Amino acid sequence: MPLRWILAVCLILTMGFAARGADADVVSTDAIPAPDDIPVMRAIPIYAPQDQDQSTGHFQATVAPPVLVRAEDASGALADSANEYVDFGWRMPIFSMFSIGYDTGVNAFRQDATIWDDEEATSTVTTALINKVSATVQSGSNVSLTPYVQGQRSLTDGQPGFSDATKYGADLAWTPFKDVTTIKADASTQATYNFNHSLMDEDLYTISADQKLPGVPLTLHTAGSITDDSAPLLTADDKSNTIVDASLLWKIVDSTSASIGTQRQDTTIPASLQLADTDTYFTQVSLQTSKTVIVTVRAAHEQTDSTAAGQFLSNSSDVLLTFGLTWNLGDTFNLGAGLNYRTLQSATPAPAVNASPASVSISAGGKF
Repeated sequence: MPLRWILAVCLILTMGFAARGADADVVSTDAIPAPDDIPVMRAIPIYAPQDQDQSTGHFQATVAPPVLVRAEDASGALADSANEYVDFGWRMPIFSMFSIGYDTGVNAFRQDATIWDDEEATSTVTTALINKVSATVQSGSNVSLTPYVQGQRSLTDGQPGFSDATKYGADLAWTPFKDVTTIKADASTQATYNFNHSLMDEDLYTISADQKLPGVPLTLHTAGSITDDSAPLLTADDKSNTIVDASLLWKIVDSTSASIGTQRQDTTIPASLQLADTDTYFTQVSLQTSKTVIVTVRAAHEQTDSTAAGQFLSNSSDVLLTFGLTWNLGDTFNLGAGLNYRTLQSATPAPAVNASPASVSISAGGKF
């Protein structure tokens, strides 16, 4: 029996045991579920070329940028938090149009109630173990379909029990015109068993399209997503979220690109008739100063309005500034650093503390 067939059988058996034994969550690395008390900073949607992220090797190791945040709480006290994700993945072609993949990763989140807590006297650490299996079917070079199953188990210091999540989904990519038009869609369903023994079901649907415009060096990116969360045991936790965004990428020269765009996000909680609308306007400039160094600067304005049963609750206006640096060390390794700053312009009613959270990220990655 050929060696690659022996490896394929062993990998499929391994994936089957991993998917059943982990009882964990199935999500892509940028959407790992976290306990409710973990603050999530919603990313600004900026469209940029992704050519440098492609890898032709069978094995890939990724160290995501660790995110460090220092912010004030409602009483004005400072607290630190840190989040880190590491992934090891393997892709194996079986036929020219069929391949299988396996990913295993660890996500760690640490929350400190005070700053400079080196002895971890007030620290809480949540660790998630993730396993994901996938298969990709390609029809020529135009269409690819990737079904996947992912499991995640999360553990928190000082908290009994664990949180389990399992997700089933599929990604579809279609390129009717190579290097001109690309359409992607994803559908998934996830079931989560939380630390407090509550249940949460989530359905997620996304679609995006990238279209190079004729005669000009511009690319139009549009995307939309719908997320429905339902709690079988507590309907008050039901929630739906809709996001629509569009951006325009201008490739000024080979080393410089700029993008500008907007996003609309609507969040609805049916039980309380609560609605929150967020409008974001953003711009970004990416400059490759040398063969190995890329500098990125972006700015965004965010406006959020919230109502309940038709009655006004609050509104707020924020400005977000980001500076990023990427250093490619050959074809295999890369380093990066970033500074993110959010400043509150106005809020009604006024917050108890006018805090301006900032975060610093440092990354190291490798492709093999």
